[in-house]
Amino acid sequence: MTENELRNQELNRHEEKVDRNIEHHQAVNLNEKERSITTANQNSAVARVVNIVYFLFGALELLLAVRVILRLVGANTDNGFANFINVLTAPFVALFASLVQNPVLSGTSVLEITTIFAMVIWAIVGWLLSQFIWLVLSRPR
Repeated sequence: MTENELRNQELNRHEEKVDRNIEHHQAVNLNEKERSITTANQNSAVARVVNIVYFLFGALELLLAVRVILRLVGANTDNGFANFINVLTAPFVALFASLVQNPVLSGTSVLEITTIFAMVIWAIVGWLLSQFIWLVLSRPR
C-alpha cells in the first residue's frame, strides 16, 4: 500500500467517526427538544390551572370588597343587589364573624373589619394554593 492509500483509509475512518458523532449528537439534541416541548406543554397546562385559581380568588376578593363598600355606605340590606352580595359572601366571612367587633360609624354604616380580615386571609390562601399547585405539578426545564 502506498502512503496515499494509507492516508485515504485513515481519512475515511476519521470521516466515519465524525459522521457517527454527528448522528449521535443529532439524536441527543432531538431527544432534548422533545423533552423540552413535553415539559413546556405540561407547564403551560399547570399555568392555566394556576390562572384559574387566581381568577376565582380574585372574584372572591372583588365580591368581599363590594360587601365592605356596601356596608360602609349603609346600603339597604333589603335591596336585591345588597342582599345577593351578602348571601353570596356570607360563607367566606362566617369563619371570621366573631373575631372582632365591627365598629358602627353611623346609623346604618358599618366598617366590617372582619370582612377586611377575611379578604387578607383568602388572598393568602389563594396565593398559597396556586404556589402549591405550581410546585407539585410543574416540571423543571
